[in-house]
Amino acid sequence: MKLDAPYTLVDFTAGVIDDLSVSDSLLPRNAVRKGMNVMFDRPRGSVTQRLGTTQLGTTVSAGNTITGLHNFRSSTTANHQLLASATTAIYNLSGGVWGATVSGLTTGLKTRFLTYLDAVVFLNGTDAPQSWTGTGAWLAGGGNLDVANMQRGRYAAVLNTRMQVTGVTANPDTVYESSLEASGAISWTSGNRNFRVNPNDGNGNITSIKSNGKLSLIFKERGMYRYDGNELQHIANIGTPSHESVVNDDNGITYFFGTGANGVGFYRTSAGYPSKISRFITRWTEAIAPSFYGDVSGLTNGQKIFWSVGSVSVNDITYSNAWYVWNIADETMELRNYQDRFRVFSSYIDGSGNLTVVGGDADGMVQTINSGNTDNGSAINSECEFGPLYFTTRGRTKVVNEIITYAEHFQGLKLHLKVGGGRYKEIGPINETEKIFSNIEKFRGKAFHLKITAVNSGTPFKLDGFEFNDLDDEGYGK
Repeated sequence: MKLDAPYTLVDFTAGVIDDLSVSDSLLPRNAVRKGMNVMFDRPRGSVTQRLGTTQLGTTVSAGNTITGLHNFRSSTTANHQLLASATTAIYNLSGGVWGATVSGLTTGLKTRFLTYLDAVVFLNGTDAPQSWTGTGAWLAGGGNLDVANMQRGRYAAVLNTRMQVTGVTANPDTVYESSLEASGAISWTSGNRNFRVNPNDGNGNITSIKSNGKLSLIFKERGMYRYDGNELQHIANIGTPSHESVVNDDNGITYFFGTGANGVGFYRTSAGYPSKISRFITRWTEAIAPSFYGDVSGLTNGQKIFWSVGSVSVNDITYSNAWYVWNIADETMELRNYQDRFRVFSSYIDGSGNLTVVGGDADGMVQTINSGNTDNGSAINSECEFGPLYFTTRGRTKVVNEIITYAEHFQGLKLHLKVGGGRYKEIGPINETEKIFSNIEKFRGKAFHLKITAVNSGTPFKLDGFEFNDLDDEGYGK
């Protein structure tokens, strides 16, 4: 029996939902099973290749991992600085060239920065903190932040005009607070204080602190706590092993959690009990190597949150330098992998006033994210596997005689199809805006799986969908 009405598939707004998260029977029609290096919101509903990365300036430290990144914004425009740390030094970008401004530090330590009172301070947990106003020399003493008396912690935040420092090796469950700001300065010897965060409660040591202006969230490896300047509360046994994974945006704080209650995944909180947002990609989050938990790092551009999660193996395929992406507005997930291994990220306002995101990689370079059509010169490999198509009901046998695709900027784009649990067969290149595949092998079965692939260094492709005009229904029991 020939089906009368054409079957169309033209909406992919639900993003990626893997087969360990939702069964085939419950998979929304507008979801895909896997989408590597593709987006579903540019424009919303289509499948579009992601943008690439572009090196920013010269190489910072050839062959060495960038261990810290920060855009210092001064009230004096001329003093704005983009800072990066690598090996034993801290570098700044000037005229497209990275040059060392601090040297002689302990090699290879993760470095965090904080801007406050028109100065930036670095902390790595070992070396004495130093501050800088963006001009002249870095200060080891004095200045607005009283760095000579600051604890050698790993993490810092600002709450109620006090600077908070924690992650001190000798006292790993203590938060140190400066005095209240007065006349544009703080003190660590007068008006300062400290408090302990549920010492020895079985949740590990403090791993991060983030402030939203009204309160600070303090994380241990397996715990999260809320502090408003007076009262400390334990919120949940869902902490983080990685300070770099904690992302603060207008909608709350989002972070990675490796072990403990509710299992590995990504969580979001507005200072209350956190909710798991990665339920759509369970197979992928469980593939993150435990040895990489402490190195998961995140960033946001205000629209999406991106996490670099190392190399993962899913269904016997290894994806190097994988990223998991949360679309804030649509509450959907994307998957990516990159040519380079990014370890730290920062927002960056360039010389033209453009707000961008930059990442520091493991080869000593800083790159602008979502920039250009290649990964720093390498073509982008993309694929998207769509959910099973039954056309009528799951139990009936159908024959696919023709497929129509709709696409723009289709460089390198190819169409593949498999029946049931078989293997994908390449149908052919999608090389027209409306491509009609009519002289194809007759695909016969009950469930059909489409896939597109592309290797592209040009304008990102955009697939708008599929149409099936020639379908036969052979009924049940075939």
